[in-house]
Amino acid sequence: MRLFKWLHPGLHVKRWLFLFGLGMMATSFGLVLTFNYQWLGAVEEWTFRMLYEATGHYNYTVLASLGVAIILCGMAIMAWSTRRLIRTMIGVVLPTESGNLSELILSNMKLTKGPKVVVIGGGTGLSVMLRGLKNKTYNLTAVVTVADDGGSSGRIREELDIIAPGDLRNCLVAMADKEGLMEKLFAHRFGGSGELTGHSFGNLFIAALIEVLGDVEGAMNATSKVLKVRGKVVPSSMDNILLTAEMTDGTVVQGESQIPAARNKIKRVFITPERPRAVQSAVDAIRDAEAIVLGPGSLYTSIMPNLLVPDIAAAVRESKAKKIYICNVMTQPGETDGYSVSDHVRAINKHAGAEIIDFVLANDGDIDTAILQKYAALGAQPVRIDRKEAGESGAVIIRADLVDKEKGVIHDTKRLADVLFDLINAVRTDLSPEILHYYLKRYAIKR
Repeated sequence: MRLFKWLHPGLHVKRWLFLFGLGMMATSFGLVLTFNYQWLGAVEEWTFRMLYEATGHYNYTVLASLGVAIILCGMAIMAWSTRRLIRTMIGVVLPTESGNLSELILSNMKLTKGPKVVVIGGGTGLSVMLRGLKNKTYNLTAVVTVADDGGSSGRIREELDIIAPGDLRNCLVAMADKEGLMEKLFAHRFGGSGELTGHSFGNLFIAALIEVLGDVEGAMNATSKVLKVRGKVVPSSMDNILLTAEMTDGTVVQGESQIPAARNKIKRVFITPERPRAVQSAVDAIRDAEAIVLGPGSLYTSIMPNLLVPDIAAAVRESKAKKIYICNVMTQPGETDGYSVSDHVRAINKHAGAEIIDFVLANDGDIDTAILQKYAALGAQPVRIDRKEAGESGAVIIRADLVDKEKGVIHDTKRLADVLFDLINAVRTDLSPEILHYYLKRYAIKR
């Protein structure tokens, strides 16, 4: 049965096997013409004579059956040899792969033909979502903030005058074909009491590549090859960006890491330089996208810095793709205290310069009481779903159980990816009334 899986639609194997057979026939015919076709007559005469001696008469039925048997035997030999050839070639190219090769090829072809999706953000939330999305499509681009100025990333950008590598590293590892040792290696932080203390190996690796290659995109591409990344990770800007927040009381706080620590209500955020250079591949990916996803992640310090890059914001506004916002499960102390879903949407639209959000994925699943109490002690609470207010901005709220029951308020990677891609597949059809009705009914979406 495993052999017949090579005939599965979409593998693009049958056409080449058929062509291989035609080639064999043409080659055989050419050999006959070249070396004198009369020897075939001699073989036929010998076969007839052997049958006559065995049966006492010329049995054309037996001769025809023998011919069919020879044809089937030849085809079986061709199929078996082709299969062994493919196995040998894949064994050399991908020596660590095992299992059914036909399923592997079919899966990779399906992912290669997946929708073009661009995700915009940064921080831990984005990497959690990417782990699920990489199993849905290979046409995945993560546009990542470079405004991080804390920890290892902050030290590297200050000492080497390059963009912060931390969020880029997290996304690269999350989109790796197979996470494992390389994930642990890139996340490893050096101990001790020297200058390397606290530095992440992954951050140093990316920083070294940027210096060696002299190009941020080149460094991302090289790291992607090392990790066998499914998709593409690009920074939103090539410039060193300083994020600044203006609070409602008029005070100003500089630095991405300092804004939440101020524990004040944010009025707006802005960046220095005011018009940083966007990475062109990020702009191109946004323009070509079939769906644009923002979040999850810190609203003002992970998502907004990308939208404050003028060319990125313009590409998002001008893109015909549907824009989907993944709302955080909990509010974030120092950033979104007391925020509802509509507050998140309004803040994004304000900083993007237009009402860009078409859909919002919001969690309505139950959260364990003990976990809620733990977060309440830190000043966080579940984000309230106010569908009427959010609908005034043109956004449709999609309510679904998105919580990882084992880890608490973290988004469930697989469930989030499943719900998100059901929506993306719906919007790829321009949301015909029939499909929209089915989807609204399935997920109990309410405008």
